[in-house]
Amino acid sequence: MPHPLEKSLAPFRIGASSAPAKGSSKAKQAASASDTASATAANAAALAVSEPDTALAELAAWMEPRHTLLLRTLLDRTPEVRAVGVPAVARGAQRVLDGLRRDARLKYAEFRERWEARLEPKALLPFLNRNQWIQPFEEGGVVLTGKGGRKEARMLYLQTGHDMATDCARQWASLAGRLQVFQSSFASEWHAAVVVADDDATRLLPTLEAALRDAEFETWKKMRLALGELAEEAFIKAALRWETRPFADPEALVHGTLHPWVAHSPTRNGWSGFMRVLSYLGERMALAMLDHYERKWELYLRGLPEHAGAPTK
Repeated sequence: MPHPLEKSLAPFRIGASSAPAKGSSKAKQAASASDTASATAANAAALAVSEPDTALAELAAWMEPRHTLLLRTLLDRTPEVRAVGVPAVARGAQRVLDGLRRDARLKYAEFRERWEARLEPKALLPFLNRNQWIQPFEEGGVVLTGKGGRKEARMLYLQTGHDMATDCARQWASLAGRLQVFQSSFASEWHAAVVVADDDATRLLPTLEAALRDAEFETWKKMRLALGELAEEAFIKAALRWETRPFADPEALVHGTLHPWVAHSPTRNGWSGFMRVLSYLGERMALAMLDHYERKWELYLRGLPEHAGAPTK
């Protein structure tokens, strides 16, 4: 079965079937961004089965320099790693993450309800008419103004889709910000519970986590920022060359301009369908972020079995 993230990305790949304009750096950036999460998962899987030295070299590139020096010092001073399980902190972390998952689903449900109303024809048509986006077609019906070149399509996106895409990413950003505050709390409680004075073996795992934390956050932030680029490029490709696509009336124009996403809207409105597939992608990525941090803290907070970190003879 397809991964949930792959299912969320599929409507954008379908909608972006038109060839991108030559020399477009935005097209290259958005195409790269759409595969970032899959590539990250593949790299993690490859890292898991690689040789230890290779794995450490890969991890070192992610580490914050100050913590890297401390980690190197600790490794030179002790051959062991010790970490007791902290079930109380683990239960607290799980409660927080479960709460954030519920909030993510609620936030994106409210987002869809809010933007469904803003993108329906009776709300969108006054804006399009006021900004002279609709003109009569010489053979009958109506068509969008201009030829539908890349610059025109981008202008239409900036005026009708950009705020929606920004709001979509904002829901994810809000969850990420709250998660980082909670994560600092998890880490402080964990450090206090497992680190023993004058015992370097108990400091190794907390130091490793601290060394990787900023890079983790920045990686998820880059994926979140790429959401807007992906939305813009997909919109432009779907709307290109509209001069050859007349519609019977203005309402039909609103429904059909973003034709790849008509099927994703309960009202057969392409703008609504575009909003929905973007929101489901944003929601799936926010949940994937929470899944990552759940696995991370399960790993750290369950501790190591006694002698698990001792060197083999």
